[in-house]
Amino acid sequence: MKKFLEFVLIGSFFATVEEFLTVAVLRRDIAAYFFTLLILFPLFLTFVWLTSPLLGKLVPRQPAKEITIFCVYGLIGLSIEWFIIGLSPWSNPSANYLLMSIFQLGMFSFWATVAFAPRIFVTTGEISRNTKRAILKFFIPYFLVSYGIAFLIPERLKFITIIALIIIGYLTLNAFYIRYFLRLSKQQANQLA
Repeated sequence: MKKFLEFVLIGSFFATVEEFLTVAVLRRDIAAYFFTLLILFPLFLTFVWLTSPLLGKLVPRQPAKEITIFCVYGLIGLSIEWFIIGLSPWSNPSANYLLMSIFQLGMFSFWATVAFAPRIFVTTGEISRNTKRAILKFFIPYFLVSYGIAFLIPERLKFITIIALIIIGYLTLNAFYIRYFLRLSKQQANQLA
């Protein structure tokens, strides 16, 4: 039970950084922010917690299991954005294709982070410990700076600046996950040798 609560709290932390900026700062909808923080993301993370062991059984070997979990929940989150929230690539046919692709990849990275980062944080071992440290060394200062910019920037520039900062932040986190997957792969190769 303790690991489950840690998992939900850590995932909610990684979610609320973005949610606060988009919902509370940009939309100024505090009620919706608290709904996502207290209901939506805990429900999503509970779903992830309960179903990821099933995925682990389908793909039992490392790092394929971790990559599968990362991708599946990123895609589930992207489906939420597309079919429930309405932020699909086809929702704005006149949008710039490259910018829309980056935006979609950013949303995927956000949901994958919400689901996968807590997995790294509740896992023991040297690879997880090193990855946790590296993620926090980037994530905390980056988003503190992002919050500072979000509150200081003129209103007319807030939307584009905040969205760009969020996308850059969550896309950057993918580098930590890729390094994590590569280290797991190397560890497994060493064990098989």
